[in-house]
Amino acid sequence: PSPPAIVSLPAEVRDASLKTLDGNSLKLSDYADKVVVLNLWATWCGPCRLEMPELVKLSKEYKERGLVVLGVATTYNEHDDQTHVKEFVKSQNVPYQIIWDDGTLAMPMLQAVQGRSVIPQSFVISRDGRIVKHFQGFSQYSTPQLMRQAIEEALNDKGKV
Repeated sequence: PSPPAIVSLPAEVRDASLKTLDGNSLKLSDYADKVVVLNLWATWCGPCRLEMPELVKLSKEYKERGLVVLGVATTYNEHDDQTHVKEFVKSQNVPYQIIWDDGTLAMPMLQAVQGRSVIPQSFVISRDGRIVKHFQGFSQYSTPQLMRQAIEEALNDKGKV
């Protein structure tokens, strides 16, 4: 079954305190005036490795227009090895924040879109906290273009400024 087209994130997901790889904390609600691309990935995942340079490009290209890219590395997928993830992110020159997630964020996100537990997965979240597009897996031929379209639509939606 295909996921619902637009799903509002529950307040407990938007307001959950999340730890970042650099030891800070953030909440999705901190980005209420931004369009967010939330990407679930792992260092050992081939398609994730292909997708990461595309996300870096999108992050740089749309930052001025109000896009925030957030990576989500789970303690489960990474065998609780934060050091390895930090080294990988550094080697890939990833400029955006990486959330170090124990499932607090990943599980409710998957449940919200009735998604499977696969990676990578990306969620395009509008300024008003709705998942407007959900991607499972990565295709270098179609995903970047489709993600770009979803980001453009979300950025152009002035529903909440």
